Amino acid sequence: MIFDVKKPFEVSVEKFPLQSKKDEVNPYMIGKLLRKRYESLGFSVVKTDNFETSLLIEFVRKYKFLDKYIKVKLGEYRQNKNIEEYNKQILQLLTLEDVQKLLFVCRACSYLGDPSFPDFLISKGSEVSLRYIYTGDELISGKTFFILLASCLLNSDIKFSAMDFTDYAQPEKLDADVFRILEGVIQTLSKNLKLRSVEEDGIDLSFLKKWLEEKLVNPEDATASYNRFIQQASAETKLKEILGRFEKLDTSSIETLPKPEKLTALRNALGINMMEANDVINIYETLKR
Repeated sequence: MIFDVKKPFEVSVEKFPLQSKKDEVNPYMIGKLLRKRYESLGFSVVKTDNFETSLLIEFVRKYKFLDKYIKVKLGEYRQNKNIEEYNKQILQLLTLEDVQKLLFVCRACSYLGDPSFPDFLISKGSEVSLRYIYTGDELISGKTFFILLASCLLNSDIKFSAMDFTDYAQPEKLDADVFRILEGVIQTLSKNLKLRSVEEDGIDLSFLKKWLEEKLVNPEDATASYNRFIQQASAETKLKEILGRFEKLDTSSIETLPKPEKLTALRNALGINMMEANDVINIYETLKR
């Protein structure tokens, strides 16, 4: 649905009554109280603190793709049982396609300084939703931008969750000024990104300028940018070719070597430079289960 940025962007607030006064409850406890409330209603609740970092592992495994952004996010990944179990849990609730789209939104929001991912993923039966904890503070533009972009890419149910106190009721919905938010987003991004091409920026966010200029949010623009990024990740690259040769090697003799020696051995065996050897090792470690 095409959205007029001059109109308020409304986000629903899901509220629960609490028999306490607002000043009697530490704001940091609201998240725990909301989680218990959802669980009492039969929902499973998954915290999403590390959603992007964890699920990027699955993205790399599928596409054998690395760029500067992913390298920074993953660092030197080592197998972690907790990550594997977390990813399995998430992929039982969301399709890999939806996960990929959420990772795309995380990447766009990260360029603002914060992935802005919702606090909870709640599920009951086939119903799966994302929720932000809301304590009455000023609406953070990064969260609104996340919801706006996510709503363009997938059929997502993203709301804020809040507690109503005996002496204070939260609003039923929150209104955001999308025009002002887009102005701020573009100003921030322009400091770090060229906003022109996938090759330069990792993803093409030039459609944000188009939205601001035309004063219309067109989901097709976001979808086209997402599809271009997936095409880039799917493309044959020199790294994938090197990885194919690496997988045919007998690596038993270098498995236990310290990393500097392992890099040198790989460079000599495959005729590659040190940076390429490092990328091969990082992907190989990620691919191992």
